[in-house]
Amino acid sequence: MRVYQLNTFCGIKSTGRIAWEIGKLVLEDGGAVRIGYGAGEPSAESAPHSYRIGGRLGRKLHGALRKLADGEGLGSFWATRALIRDMKAFQPELIHLHNIHGAYLHLPTLFAYLQKAGKPVVWTLHDCWPFTGHCAYFDASGCKRWQTECCHCPSQKQYPVCVGLDGSRRNHRIKKRLFRKLTNMTFAAPCQWLAELLKESHLKQYPCRVIYNGVDRQVFRPVASDLRQRYGLEGKKLVLAVASDWDERKGLPYLTEAAQKLGEDYRFVLIGLSPEQIAALPENMLGLGSTADPHELAAWYTAADCLANPTLEDNMPMVDLEALACGTPVAVFATGGCPEAITPECGIVVPKGDAEMLCNAIRELCSRSAAMEAACLQRSSLFDSGDTFRAYLELYKELCQ
Repeated sequence: MRVYQLNTFCGIKSTGRIAWEIGKLVLEDGGAVRIGYGAGEPSAESAPHSYRIGGRLGRKLHGALRKLADGEGLGSFWATRALIRDMKAFQPELIHLHNIHGAYLHLPTLFAYLQKAGKPVVWTLHDCWPFTGHCAYFDASGCKRWQTECCHCPSQKQYPVCVGLDGSRRNHRIKKRLFRKLTNMTFAAPCQWLAELLKESHLKQYPCRVIYNGVDRQVFRPVASDLRQRYGLEGKKLVLAVASDWDERKGLPYLTEAAQKLGEDYRFVLIGLSPEQIAALPENMLGLGSTADPHELAAWYTAADCLANPTLEDNMPMVDLEALACGTPVAVFATGGCPEAITPECGIVVPKGDAEMLCNAIRELCSRSAAMEAACLQRSSLFDSGDTFRAYLELYKELCQ
């Protein structure tokens, strides 16, 4: 079987790792895989199976169009034409879409090709962007216009950020026109919450499978390290928080407040921060930049007493599953599909936005962390990538019969 995947990243960050884990299963099954990506550098393992879409200049121009005229998906025309030539040369039997936003694809050109090619299409929903006129999430705003027709977007200055014209009505109409032309498309959702939202959208006529995100438990497992000694964290309750991009929806202020309330016995380690965010942290918070090394992440998860994830808008975060696989309990807001992964034996689900209860949850998990390790590992076995992502392989074969 020959599968061509499209995603913003390849082999790195959460969605890029998901695409590559699926790709590895295709290869192990005797098939061929290619991942077209638009940003970053692919992991060393995935690089031979990757195709870079466009260049830096094209993405900058597309980014400017997005920022000034809400033109996500309306730039990168020539880059998308080149991508289609590569897709034709690869001769895929099936095409798998992941995140197709990120200022690297021209949607009218891509979907014209998909319609003409007539190949089965699987589209994994990593957020709500496919059925809105602008935003990737709408939990914070409470907006319901996506159910009918987007306009006067309350999230215009959220990702994908636009400081100019509000193009949400135009974008929503374009998506309806383009996406609904495909007749052989199946959606996959990483949680039940997202699958239910799809049923209320303009894409409700398409079948949808719930396939939970999977974690590679050969990489994400309890591992010894000297991180506590290296960073002077011995004798402290270590609270870890991880994100690819600490934007507003990731809840950084809740962590800062918790660190101040919990005091000197605790140390918060935040991974994925920008230099500016690191400089603004209080003394009992250690900020680190992003890392593409999953083994380093596994070491941090293992060293931590708990993972704190106060995300305000999300689906099924990989960081929660990775922490569990390393035996570390999770404190998370009741956001999106987050509660679907956590049970009382391996973590605490906190009412969204409740800073006091988040502090209490962190305090409780840190005091019980060692006793909860076995339950965390047991829970993570339900999200083993070898099992969960195999459902994609079965779906591929079903659609290609």
